[in-house]
Amino acid sequence: MPEANFVVVDVETTGLNPRYHHRIAEVAVVTVSPTGQILDRWETLVNPQRDLGPQSIHGIRAAEILDAPTFVEVVPELVARFQGNVLVAHNLSFDAGFLRHEFDRAGGTLPELFLSGLCTMKLSHDYVFGNARSLAHCCEFLSVPTGTAHSAGDDAEAAAGLLARYLDMDPTRNDWEKHLGSAALVEWPLVAAATARRQVLRGAPAGEKTHFLNRIAAQMPEFTGAEEDEEYLILLDRAMLDRHLSYTEQQELVSLAEGLGIPRQRCMELHTYYLEQLVTAAWADGVITPDENAELLLVASVLGVHGEVVERGLAAKPATAIKEPMRASYSVAAGDVIVLTGTMTRPREEFAIALQTLGYTVADNVTKKTTLVVAADPDSLSGKAAKARKNGIPVVGEDFLFTGLGIARS
Repeated sequence: MPEANFVVVDVETTGLNPRYHHRIAEVAVVTVSPTGQILDRWETLVNPQRDLGPQSIHGIRAAEILDAPTFVEVVPELVARFQGNVLVAHNLSFDAGFLRHEFDRAGGTLPELFLSGLCTMKLSHDYVFGNARSLAHCCEFLSVPTGTAHSAGDDAEAAAGLLARYLDMDPTRNDWEKHLGSAALVEWPLVAAATARRQVLRGAPAGEKTHFLNRIAAQMPEFTGAEEDEEYLILLDRAMLDRHLSYTEQQELVSLAEGLGIPRQRCMELHTYYLEQLVTAAWADGVITPDENAELLLVASVLGVHGEVVERGLAAKPATAIKEPMRASYSVAAGDVIVLTGTMTRPREEFAIALQTLGYTVADNVTKKTTLVVAADPDSLSGKAAKARKNGIPVVGEDFLFTGLGIARS
């Protein structure tokens, strides 16, 4: 049998309790030798197939997990790393509880003997002075380097460093040999072997590295019928309600353009036309304010249109209005139905009261009468956001409460 190692695990989750349908959104495994040497680090974001919960804590954006593997897809990789080794975590009961729950949902089982591994938080009572038992405090006390807090990879490596320090300080402790010796006795169920190590790491998703228009095939047959143009412009207008294109909205536009056979160059022309319409609308009262100027330049940047289009439009007030636009402008007005979703920077109830005071109707569920869904993250995977997209209802980020709906920031 190969020599057993320690596998230090950390998970970032959508909430604190899997019994309340909270899921793993990131998992990391750091392999440590019996002597405390870090042998390997593996991590990936996980698509939890639901809203991400307190994003202000774990810092994961919905756009980052859209293309991440589901937990079912990472099970073979995790089993390959777990099998024959000793589970370690800082606050083991938390991580083990989520692992147990996720494996159960995936149709597998983690052996209880494996789950009853070592907890660096409990062990700290013998090596760390003071009442604080957080990972940050223990690492600071023992001069163990840490990375970004609430990043599964960095936290797992920090806990691995903590374990290594314990091993160095107390090499003959009975716990080490006891757990390493019993690792080979754990009976593991048969699981398909891990194949390609599919990982999605933190950072901007691939679609944001270049403008989304670059993902539209350049060699499509030219097809610029008015109906197709109008359909694209209507979706663009709805997506630009908050002057921002989320990653999900970018994907929707790319998919629509490809489905209609609209080539990239024509999409660019439609973006330019849309921006020119906004410039003309801004001239309606005869004045372009500094805020309107800044907003138009922002829209140009989001759409990938050169700022010269705005500068030309601002250079002189149009003598006459241009032809009636092909699109139906999407707007939100008093009386419209708004649904809130996700863990926001303030309690949702507080935002709901503010919206009602301004004359909007706030509902708990998305229906055909819903005008807008405001999410903590515009790429939210919550059930409400998913239903809204299915029914063509815009999903915008929390900032639109302030910039578009009139709620005061403080």
